[in-house]
Amino acid sequence: MLPRVLTSLDYVKKEEVRSRALRRPWDLVVVDEAHALAESGTKENPYRTRRTRLGYDPRGVIPDLISASRGLLLLTATPHNGYSHAFRSLLELVEPTAATFVGGPERLRDRVDRAMARRMKSQIIRRGPEGTWVPAFLRRRVEPIRVEVTEKERTLFTKVSAYCSRTAKDAAGTEDADLVSFAMQIITKRMLSSRRALTRTLENRLQALRNEAAREAPPERVEIRELQAGLPLSEQAAERIAQRIVRSAIPTDERRRKAEVRKLNEIRRFVQGLPATDPKVAALLAYLQGVWADDPAEKVIVFTEYVDTLEAIREALNSTPGLAGRYTELRGGWTRARRRGAQDRFESPEIGILLATDAASEGLNLQRTCRRIIHFELPWNPNRLEQRNGRVDRYGQTRQPEIRYLFFPDSPEDYVLDKLVRKIEEMQGDRVSTPDILGVLSGAEAMERGLIELDAESADRQASADSLVRLFEDRTAEFIRNVRPLILSGRDVSAEIELAEGSLRTAEPLLADDVGLEQFLSEALGRNGFIPTETEGIFRVVVPRSFLAAGVAPVYPRATCRRSIAVWTPPSEVEFLTPLHPLVRAIADDARRRFLHVYPDDQGLPPRRLAARRIPSGDPPAILFTFFGAIEGRSGLIQEWVLPVRIARDGTILPSEEQDLRLLGDTAQPGEVPRQLLVDLFADRFDPLYTQARAEAEKRLTQRAQEIRKRRGEEARLLREDMQRYAEDRQELDEQERVATGRVDRTTGQQFLWAAQPRATGFDARRAAIDTFVKRRQEEIAEFEAVRDPSLPQPLGALFLVPEGMESGT
Repeated sequence: MLPRVLTSLDYVKKEEVRSRALRRPWDLVVVDEAHALAESGTKENPYRTRRTRLGYDPRGVIPDLISASRGLLLLTATPHNGYSHAFRSLLELVEPTAATFVGGPERLRDRVDRAMARRMKSQIIRRGPEGTWVPAFLRRRVEPIRVEVTEKERTLFTKVSAYCSRTAKDAAGTEDADLVSFAMQIITKRMLSSRRALTRTLENRLQALRNEAAREAPPERVEIRELQAGLPLSEQAAERIAQRIVRSAIPTDERRRKAEVRKLNEIRRFVQGLPATDPKVAALLAYLQGVWADDPAEKVIVFTEYVDTLEAIREALNSTPGLAGRYTELRGGWTRARRRGAQDRFESPEIGILLATDAASEGLNLQRTCRRIIHFELPWNPNRLEQRNGRVDRYGQTRQPEIRYLFFPDSPEDYVLDKLVRKIEEMQGDRVSTPDILGVLSGAEAMERGLIELDAESADRQASADSLVRLFEDRTAEFIRNVRPLILSGRDVSAEIELAEGSLRTAEPLLADDVGLEQFLSEALGRNGFIPTETEGIFRVVVPRSFLAAGVAPVYPRATCRRSIAVWTPPSEVEFLTPLHPLVRAIADDARRRFLHVYPDDQGLPPRRLAARRIPSGDPPAILFTFFGAIEGRSGLIQEWVLPVRIARDGTILPSEEQDLRLLGDTAQPGEVPRQLLVDLFADRFDPLYTQARAEAEKRLTQRAQEIRKRRGEEARLLREDMQRYAEDRQELDEQERVATGRVDRTTGQQFLWAAQPRATGFDARRAAIDTFVKRRQEEIAEFEAVRDPSLPQPLGALFLVPEGMESGT
């Protein structure tokens, strides 16, 4: 079984993959962008996606993350989208007993804190160059770029907006109303992106309206939901789903089809009569030229949602002197090697522009190379805007991030989106984060419906646009009032960060880090294997054959043990050697094997673990015995030690274990000790001293086991007390079930005397999941608490300690 696996949610959510990947339990599963695992939909109409079932599948047929992981760590900047059922579904993955909102605010906060730790950018600090504490994240600057258009181009917005709005309204109340509305959203979005994207989408729509053979079956319901929710999809999948929607949302009424064809032909002819230059592309080129006029070394990432638009930008760059040849592309669906190559080209001095689609942006970290992003269009789901910004506005950025977005002030849709972006940036503060606001907005499906209903030819279009802005403000106010106390950390955590850093600076690591690890590797590899370079702290490492194990390269051209270097250099340039690195583990495993080999080998040769050294003249002659002790629990090793026991020649046990360890580690000149002197001092005393030392080592090991057992017992008691609170979750489930099955009035909370026939619900499955979790947690607590009596310590060696000046016969 592989020790670590890196995969994507989209791949592992497939049931045939999931059944294989989760067949055996994992020690730890880490999920990035974990909000994708939450339930979707509204409170009145929640639903579970394939990603949701990957986290928890109440059907129990295929393993899920809850059942197949001993530890689960969820990472997300948007844990709450404004709907409590979605937030609860994430809490249930981590700890079902905490996923209840019964009780007062303090009780709720306590439960959420048990399952979630949260810090916002404004709370994170770091040490600056002069040793003072400074904000770890510089406040980004977000500014719009207005794209001014001619009267004819303004008319195009009006025609397309009116067509989409009225087509959606005509379909209202029909079986395909949702599909038609979504098709109109796609057309409107592509109009606001580029003229090429609009033209190709109109052609797809016209072909399907005119020719039945060009029509397609609509996408699966789950595919539409994932596209609407802005969940991560491959570039190819997103484009294909959008095309199928446009080609399948065709009215059955011939009159409506012919009316659409007439309107679309009119729009198409109008587009053909416009100037060849796309005003948005021209605005982008002007911005880029202005950036390089100020600083030719600046780099810019240009994001777009659509491949059609990316192609139009590429052609414009190729035909513009000074810009041609200065860009590279990054597209979704590329292999890791191809993505890495594109990123390397962007980081080179001759390239200044990266053209990227949303599907390519995930996992892209360019904060050390770039600080500028320009959004070619404003996504209707602003979470995508934040995802893009995160490519440069992230930890490690040393310059102020500069964010720009192109928008048409004459478009009613762009007018609303521009207002929302401005308000989002205004509301950023210590207690409201951008991802929180975006989470609320993504949960407001009324926002997208309102955007498509905007009719540019309507007399009340301005009032409709302003009402959408007010809807956002109302949703945000509701969030601040009801949700923020649950998920935001309002306390000042800077003191905690300073304390943590101080602890890290003074703690004694199990295996030495930084310079200590350098010394360890230098001694293990020798000067021909651990070679200093021109940069202090960076070495060329040549690995001997005896240390070549899984994951170990024969040569590391540049490697460091220092986090201070690794955090500022790309992994492709400098290998970061830590105690968990495969090379360090291979060396440590070899050292441990040799250290514990104290018994005769297959040829009967005795071990060589006897040594002697001089000690100060005032100290008594003694033997320092060393033993190896291990303490185990039900699931394996807990801790292991080297136990030194120093015992004087007269049988007195000398108590300073710290001094004993220093004697073992002292590499100074040990001094000459004649063999006959050792015979005179210890020959007749060695066996009884060894027996006494072994008994002392056994006693110390037993005491340590008792200390561990006591500490773990206290922790287990607290964990069991906490487990009793799961009854509150059961209480809320029972209440929800009474409402859902019609036994309690949803508004008044009063119980009906004659309830309707109960409907089948998922409450039994949720209760079973909670009970299963509790049982498993109880078993885990019992396993954690179990500490076995230690076995007898193994002898490792003996160091004879002889005072200075003592000779034979004295």
